[in-house]
Amino acid sequence: MKPLAWLWAVLCAGSFGPAAAYDPMADLVSSAKQEINAGAEIEKQRTSAQKDPRRKKVEAGFWQFFQGRSEAKPGEFCTAVFWKGSQMISLSGPGASYRGALMAFIAVEPANGFPRPDDTKQIGKVKVALKQGSDAPVSVTAFNRTIGGLSDEIAFAVPTIEALIGGMTDQLAFQIEYEGKQVFALEWHSGRAASEVLRRCIKGERVNGLEVP
Repeated sequence: MKPLAWLWAVLCAGSFGPAAAYDPMADLVSSAKQEINAGAEIEKQRTSAQKDPRRKKVEAGFWQFFQGRSEAKPGEFCTAVFWKGSQMISLSGPGASYRGALMAFIAVEPANGFPRPDDTKQIGKVKVALKQGSDAPVSVTAFNRTIGGLSDEIAFAVPTIEALIGGMTDQLAFQIEYEGKQVFALEWHSGRAASEVLRRCIKGERVNGLEVP
């Protein structure tokens, strides 16, 4: 399978699937925002920053796992997030009546030019150019939303979680361009280890709070 083949999907009309009463991603980006703001202060004390294990983890990049709804049944709404610096990549699986999967790119502190819906309480659609690995950029229509009023997200629908997991190589770089400007660039590592935890979640194992460095 070609690297980009697993991303092709027909976008669902206007939503990510069932509405959630609780969005743990909002909590995660809030934590990331606090981390970034604290990092600015820590940076003034370089010695402390170099000894801070959490700061090192964020700078190196790591995976976090949870189920994307508080009332999720075992195997539902399984989510893996790779967090590095001020950016995240989220992979999430099916739940309830929504049987597809999603791959999302989150800017915790969006740079100028990163798309944001006119109404930050709604989900919009945007045309972006997605580049994966060494492949040429491909123009794709994506979902666009604001998380917790803080951060912005570009998300792509994927037909199944199995297709999503099947494309998780150990290292993989992504770039997104919007209106001719690069607005996101991040490479994950430890993709295979992360895919195994995601598989365990789909099989019904509780993985909330697990991390992969």
